[in-house]
Amino acid sequence: MASKIKVDEITTVSETGDLIIPGNVGFDGSQANSSWKLPKGTTAQRPTASGGEIRYNTSDNRLEFYNGTEWFQLGPPPFDLFNDTYWTPFISYMQGQKGGWAGSGTNYQYETDSSDDRIQDAQSDMYDGGNFTQLRVNGNASGNISYNNSNNTYAGVKYAPLGYSWPLCAIAVAPTDQLTTYGFSRYGNLGADNGGGTPDSITVYSNATVGSFNPVNAWLVNKAWNQNSDPGVMHLYFTAGAPSWNSTTSNGFTTQTFAGNSDSDESQYQSTSTNCFVFTALVSNGQTVGKITTGQAQTFVTNVLSSAASHFSL
Repeated sequence: MASKIKVDEITTVSETGDLIIPGNVGFDGSQANSSWKLPKGTTAQRPTASGGEIRYNTSDNRLEFYNGTEWFQLGPPPFDLFNDTYWTPFISYMQGQKGGWAGSGTNYQYETDSSDDRIQDAQSDMYDGGNFTQLRVNGNASGNISYNNSNNTYAGVKYAPLGYSWPLCAIAVAPTDQLTTYGFSRYGNLGADNGGGTPDSITVYSNATVGSFNPVNAWLVNKAWNQNSDPGVMHLYFTAGAPSWNSTTSNGFTTQTFAGNSDSDESQYQSTSTNCFVFTALVSNGQTVGKITTGQAQTFVTNVLSSAASHFSL
């Protein structure tokens, strides 16, 4: 019968600090009604490793394994973005932050009407003919999103508008699968009726790193009218994931159409993404100013994501 030695603690005094186990000898903890405590520390505190090491990363709250080349994180994301436990306080926080997202040269002074699911008209006659936003899931569109409601679900995708007043923003997140294509579409008047100006679309970010978020993809539709009474209104869309969430995103596909009298403008953004958020926002450069530049759109996206990072302590 094998001998047994019972001790409270084993401390190594070797120069390396390693407790060396001879070959063909292993640990058997199957009889212990307890748990193993693994080495732990932040990403910055990762030790020098040669391959085969495992530890708990306190920066990401994840187990990680060194495969000889890189640290590979194990298991699911540290939390489920789709779960109300995380979703509801995030939306509440972002609702309180959106007034601070304006970038240099842009302004959001134009209040919306109190229409529940569309904007019939607003200050400075920005939205003639009714404008509305829809969530899109696998090519199908929801009913018109109510701007003053939160925490809704359509076809398995959760979304929440951030309320009335400029800028009009909404956020969506899908359950953890790699099959759901989702995003937003916006319809209505992007500027003054029969006005001037040339619409265009701009790639704002493409698989970029923005603060703690990567990959980030962003796209903007400009419709600038340059009239004294009617500012241009632009559609902004972007996806954002984070490495600690094991995010995957595609840059999505987009469409846009413009009518001569500007009452039937449309744009769409849809992406197959997991463990990510998809955002949309109406943004403006104000009256007589014209289009929003790539830099101004990047500032807006950066400010939004800075708020999100602060909330999640990324």
